[in-house]
Amino acid sequence: MRSSRISLLRLALLVGAILPSQFAHPRKKTEFPSVRWTAGAPGCSFERGEDGRFRWTMSDKDLAITLLVDSQELIKSRRRFYHVFGVYTSVTYKGQGNFDYDANLRLDFVSHHGIVEGYLDPSELQNRLQNDLDTLVFETERQIKKNPGAKDEKTAYLQSYEKEGAEFIEFLTSQYLESATLNPGNPEAHGWVYFGTRNKWIGPWKEHEDFILEVRMKDKIWQFPFSLPPSGDELILRKPPE
Repeated sequence: MRSSRISLLRLALLVGAILPSQFAHPRKKTEFPSVRWTAGAPGCSFERGEDGRFRWTMSDKDLAITLLVDSQELIKSRRRFYHVFGVYTSVTYKGQGNFDYDANLRLDFVSHHGIVEGYLDPSELQNRLQNDLDTLVFETERQIKKNPGAKDEKTAYLQSYEKEGAEFIEFLTSQYLESATLNPGNPEAHGWVYFGTRNKWIGPWKEHEDFILEVRMKDKIWQFPFSLPPSGDELILRKPPE
C-alpha cells in the first residue's frame, strides 16, 4: 500500500512538471517579433467614428490591418450570450501573389493578470447556444406542465430567447472572421471575432480596462493596445440615427 502511494505521488509530481506553463501561469511569452501600434508612428492611424467606434490602422508595404472596437463594448459584452467580448478586424493585402491569412487572433487582458485568450470558434459557439436553446425549450415545457397558469409568461420569455439566439447564430454564420488566401483578386479578409471572458483570472470588469489585440502572422505579431471605456478627449459623441 505504501509503495502504491509513493508511486502515485511520483506520478502526480511528474504530471505537474510536464504540464504546459499556460495552465499554471496567466502570462505568456512572445514567440515572434512584434510590431506595435503607436500614435504618430509611420503607418499608424486612429479614428473616432460618429458611430461610437474606435478604429486603429497599422500598415506596412504588403499589409494593412484595422481594428474596430465599440466604445461601449464593456457594457454590451455583459448583455451578450456568455458575456463574450467582441472586436472587428480587417486585413488588406497589397502585395502580389498569394498570402495565407490564418485569422489567428488573441486578446491580452492586461488589467487581469495579462491573461491571453484565443478567439472563440464560431461553430462551437453555435453548437453551445443551440444546445442551450434546446434545453430551455425542454425545461419550459416541463415547468408549464407543472404550472399551467404560467404558460403565457414562460412562453413569451422562451420566444424572446429563441429569437435572440437565432439572430446571434445567424450573425456567427454570416459575419464572423474566417481564414483566407489573399491575392490581388481577393485582397481583403474581415469580420467580427469574440473572446471568452468567463475565466477565473479575468472575473468582473474593472472601471477602466486595458487590452492588447494580437494579430498573429507567420513571421510576426501585430499588436493593437487599447483601453475602455474612453476618457478625457477620447470621449465619443454618437451620431443619432436618422
